[in-house]
Amino acid sequence: MDTFNAYIKELLDERGINECDKKDLEFEIRDHLMLLENEYLNKGLSEKDAIKLSIRDFGESNFIGNSIKKNLPSHNKYIDFTIKERIQYLLSMFLVYFIFIFILSYVTFFSQIFDSIFYYIDMAIVVTLTSFIFVNKKVNNNKNKVKNIISINIQFFIIEKVFMSLFILIVRSITTGVYNFSLLNTYIFNWIYILSFILLTSCSVIITKYVMNKVTLNLKNNYNTTITSTFLFIASILFIIMYILIPNRFYVLRKIIIGILGSDITNVSKNIFFMVINNNLVIPNIGLVILIILCIRLILHIKKKGIESLL
Repeated sequence: MDTFNAYIKELLDERGINECDKKDLEFEIRDHLMLLENEYLNKGLSEKDAIKLSIRDFGESNFIGNSIKKNLPSHNKYIDFTIKERIQYLLSMFLVYFIFIFILSYVTFFSQIFDSIFYYIDMAIVVTLTSFIFVNKKVNNNKNKVKNIISINIQFFIIEKVFMSLFILIVRSITTGVYNFSLLNTYIFNWIYILSFILLTSCSVIITKYVMNKVTLNLKNNYNTTITSTFLFIASILFIIMYILIPNRFYVLRKIIIGILGSDITNVSKNIFFMVINNNLVIPNIGLVILIILCIRLILHIKKKGIESLL
């Protein structure tokens, strides 16, 4: 039985198959293997030989595992999200959110629309569109699609308001020394942004309910990443953004660096891998290191399971 368990694990693990389908498949495969084993036992073979031949008859693990995933009736979609998928859902929305802020705030070509009506509408669009795509790609139950769009968007809305309010208050207190500051004047409470977010969420719900149940019928969810991989990828992107911004564009980090050095920043030497400040403090590009590690893991995964395991 341990041999069967190891074989089933090799068949199904690390192929991005959703947990619900994986549990059903484990039961079905084990049942089929035991039937094959009983056939060989009835022919007078030993248990060890019967197990070995049963696995041989079932097929090579990588080929069969990838074939099973490719032909899942559910298209590898969830009936509903678990807590793990909800966390990944929110993390994906916040990743897009922070990348958007970075691009429109610091990239010269886009910075001209910063703090304009287009900025607020575009911000609402990219976040709600991420939510819309994520749900319709990963959930196959129409009622649960609508439920998840509404509930997760509300959670994002609340978390964003609380987190960014605290962040802005801390930054303002450090940079200006002013503690009595009205958050109503910031973008997070801008009425255009809030109204756009609500309207676009409503549009996502309507389109999902009446259109996407037909459009996404055969749309496949290629791969379900682990929450650890999702977190590390998002952390790598955010660290890379921070690395790009320091020491001149992110005042809070600049203050921290000055505090560590005990003097102002007078000289900065930076490349893609690390920067040296005042010929004294070395700051590695941690985000790039994490991203390289993830890429190495991906290459090893492809070598072990085949590119088909990701498709």
